[in-house]
Amino acid sequence: MFDRITNDVLCDKVIIDDQLAAYEAVGFLIDKGFKKIALITTVDYVSVGKLRTEGYVNVLNDHDIPVNNGMIIKIEDIDDCASKIEKLLREEKPDAIFAVNELFAVTTIKLANKMGLKVPEDISVIGFTDGIISQFSTPSITTVSQNGIKMGGRAAKMLIERLEMDEEDEQYKTEVIETHLVERESTLSL
Repeated sequence: MFDRITNDVLCDKVIIDDQLAAYEAVGFLIDKGFKKIALITTVDYVSVGKLRTEGYVNVLNDHDIPVNNGMIIKIEDIDDCASKIEKLLREEKPDAIFAVNELFAVTTIKLANKMGLKVPEDISVIGFTDGIISQFSTPSITTVSQNGIKMGGRAAKMLIERLEMDEEDEQYKTEVIETHLVERESTLSL
């Protein structure tokens, strides 16, 4: 199992430290001078959404920035995504957004442009995943790279090792792959 995992399934796992990755991404925005940082996330029953939210809250607390629940939107249904993000931009007026996935980051940029906001001049955006969309969108998106190729390769290797075992081993392994921030055009310093 890799990326979105559950502790209810006993198996080998390849994961990232979602909480630390979010902490570092939002910390990057704070270091650039941003204070009104919004979070666009999934509902808490999705493990990555919960962990990335914890990282966001922890880094704000560590920098004495009050956590404003109005700046945290949790999207359960993709059909509500655009309206929730537009409401956030209009009512809370964040100076930066941390989106927990690529879709939320791209949607934020599209809606910001539609509302007359320039990215990154008026609002900076960080996404998560570092897929092809982040690389080729306009502006290109600063993102947390999950090292997907390494993660997939390690998951495949663990599966092959498990299949080639002579005896069934109930000791399951969890491997944590490091993330890193890829800085692109969607962020700038204040």
